[in-house]
Amino acid sequence: MILPLLSSLVILTGCGVNVSSENTVPMPVFVTATLPATAIPLPTLTPLPPTPAPTIAPIEGTTTTQVNVRAETSTASDNLGIIAQFTKLQIIGRDKSTSWYQVIFAGAPSGTGWVRAEYVQVNAAAEIPVIESVSGGGAGVSGLVIQKINVRSGPGTSFDALGELNPNDVVFISGKDESGAWMQIEYASSADGKGWAALEFLKVENTDSLPVIRDISPTEEIVENVVAPQANILSLSMPDGDSMEAPLARINFSPLGTRTAQIEGNISSSAGDTEDWVEFTSYNGKVVVQVFCSEANLQMELKNGGESVDTFSLACSEKRLLNVTTNQTFLLRLSVAEAGEAGQTEYMLVMESIR
Repeated sequence: MILPLLSSLVILTGCGVNVSSENTVPMPVFVTATLPATAIPLPTLTPLPPTPAPTIAPIEGTTTTQVNVRAETSTASDNLGIIAQFTKLQIIGRDKSTSWYQVIFAGAPSGTGWVRAEYVQVNAAAEIPVIESVSGGGAGVSGLVIQKINVRSGPGTSFDALGELNPNDVVFISGKDESGAWMQIEYASSADGKGWAALEFLKVENTDSLPVIRDISPTEEIVENVVAPQANILSLSMPDGDSMEAPLARINFSPLGTRTAQIEGNISSSAGDTEDWVEFTSYNGKVVVQVFCSEANLQMELKNGGESVDTFSLACSEKRLLNVTTNQTFLLRLSVAEAGEAGQTEYMLVMESIR
């Protein structure tokens, strides 16, 4: 039987099969459209977090006595707590006067507080960084209290006392009076957050940039006019009842307590209250007295055990060093140096026990 002519040739090779078609029908040509390249967006650059500022490891210190932790560099600021004697502290900064250390304190809302540097022993004090305090008043001037003073409601000793500041307290100054003798300071305990302190009791680097505060009410102007009484005014100081047995003030100077005291009063030259008495005891043998007065010089008499030890006249703003026996009671009698026509003298006596 004759097979029909095959239209294809099949070739068997080995175990595999290869198919070759001689009369292959052409396959249709398909044209594939080439689409334009899709733009691939570049990845968005995420800003790196800022490089943290270099930090200085806390410096270790030890309290030499029980200390108060304050919210600011002042004994007039809030007391955040107490740290016991011989307690280890982590110090992270100091004020520029080196009077205060900023320490880590868990009991404070911010986790830090301020302590007096004189009550902390530190081996590496020079490594403690300075923390610049910022004044809320915007003047950018700070002052260091050099002895205990009263904070006044106005620029003069006849204004009401709002409270006290102690040596090495730091105050922020917002202005000055026209004379430049009184500084307006930030004082949180007052109704308006302001007070006044005498420049002579502050250490201030630059007062020229401070604005002059002239907004004084008429009532304050009247009070200001009597800060420096005119000579031989007719008013007399009324007797205040003080004496050797019942002095006007009693002061006990101690290394961990009072070192500076300020006493204010007035005495008459010939009638009325002609003398004032101040009793004091000191832990060391050197006490400096200074008087600020509105009129005549003052006469001073130093007594010990009822016996007169020294008598001297002290001019207004003059200082004098008293050499006394430690831990013994002394009396200081104040009177007008030269009795003349009837009149009174206002004074402020500042006493400081020095090393």
